Amino acid sequence: MNLNQLRYFLVLAEVGSYSEAAFQLDIAQSTLSQAMIKLEQEFNTLLFYSEKRISYLTGAGEVLRSEAQKILADVAESKEKMAQYLNGNLGCVTIGVSGSFGVTIVPRVINLYKKYHPKNQLTVRLVQGNTEQLVERLSNHEIDLGICSYSRRNEFVEFSAIKREPYVVITPTNHALATQTSVAVTDILKYPMVTFSTRSGAYYDVANILNVDMEQLAIAMQVDDPAMMAALVASGVGIAVVPRIYLLDHFDVKILPLAESRHRDVYCAWLKYQMLSPVAKEFRSLIQQSGRTFQNEEAKLL
Repeated sequence: MNLNQLRYFLVLAEVGSYSEAAFQLDIAQSTLSQAMIKLEQEFNTLLFYSEKRISYLTGAGEVLRSEAQKILADVAESKEKMAQYLNGNLGCVTIGVSGSFGVTIVPRVINLYKKYHPKNQLTVRLVQGNTEQLVERLSNHEIDLGICSYSRRNEFVEFSAIKREPYVVITPTNHALATQTSVAVTDILKYPMVTFSTRSGAYYDVANILNVDMEQLAIAMQVDDPAMMAALVASGVGIAVVPRIYLLDHFDVKILPLAESRHRDVYCAWLKYQMLSPVAKEFRSLIQQSGRTFQNEEAKLL
């Protein structure tokens, strides 16, 4: 049984004449007759009977007509959904986000997509993890895109820089360093620090900035969440070297530039040889666009 046989069958059931059905289908009457014979052989029952040269459905034929209509309707719906998918009007995109990288970018990208395509059927899934976890998930085809730092561990993952965040020093507002216009590394080393944990790439960035063995520092506490870090600094636990992200403005801390500016780059990552869906491709483009926009906006914060 194939779709053409079912289509022929439904036309014949509608018009009740082999010659008229063949004419409407633009096929030879013998082709139609052979198709119906094969259907009857497959089901091992008669589907039509004739009276005065008019073909009527048998009881089995009535059952098949109902099922054939459902099957062809499902096929038509599937074709429509495939067309919608290929046109980028339907789909799902899974984005992996490392730390605070996507906090501002992802909401803006979703809003931009909805603005450009208000009627599209879109599902966005978010997955959180550190950069190495996201690279692994890209490799396993668990996510389509990642917003993370750079990693050299997988040659099959492509990285495109989307924004640059300067590192700053945050202190309690009443701290001795709070009155300075910038902070030198030698000044930072004098005070207890709140740092990222070793699970974070930022931990090693800070180690490079300070150019010391982190274990030799007076580390008051280690955390993974920048918001928690800012809260701890605000409460007087210590000072911290962190990327300049928007949420710092929501805490009672002093934000100071480093005397020797340092930064971290934020990347959009994807698997080089994976065939991204049209929706995922557009999201990749919007992420890159939004990253550049935020780069310009956040540069004004310093």
